[in-house]
Amino acid sequence: MTDQAARRPQQGPTIGAPPQFTERRVAARRLEDQLAWRETTLLARSLDILVSDRAAEARLAALLELLADTVGARRAAVLSMAPNRRIAVVAGEDEDPADALALAAWLDARGPGSRAERAAGAPAAITVVQGAPAGKPPAGRSATAAQHYAWVEIPSSGRVVLGFELASAAAVEHVGERLPSQIARHAAVALALVTDQMAGERQAADLAARDRERERYVSTVAHDLRTPLTGLAGYLELIADGRVQDPMIRSEFLDRSREIVETMSGLVGDLLEMSRIEAGNLALELEPFSIADVSRRVIGALRPIAQKRGVELRADLPPRMRAAVGDRRRVEQILTNLAGNALKFTRAGGTVEIAAWFEGRVALIAVRDDGAGIDAEDLPRIFERFYRIASHSQVPGTGLGLPIARELARAMSGDLHATSVLESGSSFVLALPGPAEVELDALQAALAAALAEEEMRLEESAVIRAMREAHARTADEQGSEPG
Repeated sequence: MTDQAARRPQQGPTIGAPPQFTERRVAARRLEDQLAWRETTLLARSLDILVSDRAAEARLAALLELLADTVGARRAAVLSMAPNRRIAVVAGEDEDPADALALAAWLDARGPGSRAERAAGAPAAITVVQGAPAGKPPAGRSATAAQHYAWVEIPSSGRVVLGFELASAAAVEHVGERLPSQIARHAAVALALVTDQMAGERQAADLAARDRERERYVSTVAHDLRTPLTGLAGYLELIADGRVQDPMIRSEFLDRSREIVETMSGLVGDLLEMSRIEAGNLALELEPFSIADVSRRVIGALRPIAQKRGVELRADLPPRMRAAVGDRRRVEQILTNLAGNALKFTRAGGTVEIAAWFEGRVALIAVRDDGAGIDAEDLPRIFERFYRIASHSQVPGTGLGLPIARELARAMSGDLHATSVLESGSSFVLALPGPAEVELDALQAALAAALAEEEMRLEESAVIRAMREAHARTADEQGSEPG
């Protein structure tokens, strides 16, 4: 044997994957043989699914479809109650997921356990996994037929429950016969394996996404600090070297240097604020406060800026006794950010308004402007960190004000969204709970309704403005015609 051959790594025999299970048996006469053959079939098909190279979510969908086929059901779901309640349910790729969600909701509400246990615990987290095309409904069931559900608790599985949607009430009664305990235990093992694999894949994907977000975050911060630092170093170097003799120019350079320091200080402050929010170290003092008082304080602080820019800053506020619940100082911070942005992007002669009202138990505060508006492509991204609209690149800012404002609103059990119409303006609406407790769904519904009304108001303003401009052009053309 040559030295080169001796250095080659020794390779073991290559073992290929076993062929997929194929069912060739026609039928068994004895009930015991039938049960054993069904158990063997389920095990073999489960192993085929587990060793396939598909993603874990696709394997979970295939296992649920196998279980549904085993009991003659339209679909299957699995409820795991330890350590947290979570449900996975399969839906066909061309199917409305509403039916799958209905089965999951039924399994969560009607599965094993007392009403007290279910009331004490949080609702299960539901995941809809995509299976094969749904095709036609099973025999004996039309697309509009009533739904029949059943659940089977798997013994010795750490509280794992299977749920099924079946074709008839009779099928519900016999589901236990189609899925005996031994077969159910095998199904639990296969489901546990693929569920753990899916959790691992999702965790890896989340970690990769966080790494990408962290890299982008660091890169953006480095850029936003490096650029002003370069300008600051240039101004100070010229002054320190004695190359600026004119006192007025030296004073101008010092003023610019101070503005740069203020910009960097604002960026560092925003970064620290965002860090506190993410770490959960944000201290909030939640208590009732007067919306009118907070809004008037914001207007008073920003009025000099509005007068300097030639913009009218006005208010439409409820009586002082109407109160919302939140951290007064943080609400003032949010409104100052929103109104300050509106003043930046509103032309001279325009208007910025802070309006507030109540929709049931929800307090709503809108910051409106009649500026150029935000393009539909940019609007969904304005709350992303460091996102800057291309047309706003010349306006100073860190790109963190709006993300911080939204996170603060949500930390106070509220929310913040925006709507805009080009050449008509924008409206940012802050929703907060009133003195009485309000459900999140009710708050979101009130916010959505307010945004729809604000968008309608902006569209009406755009139409009125277009009519006025058309009337002015017609008058100019008539005035310019020779008599």
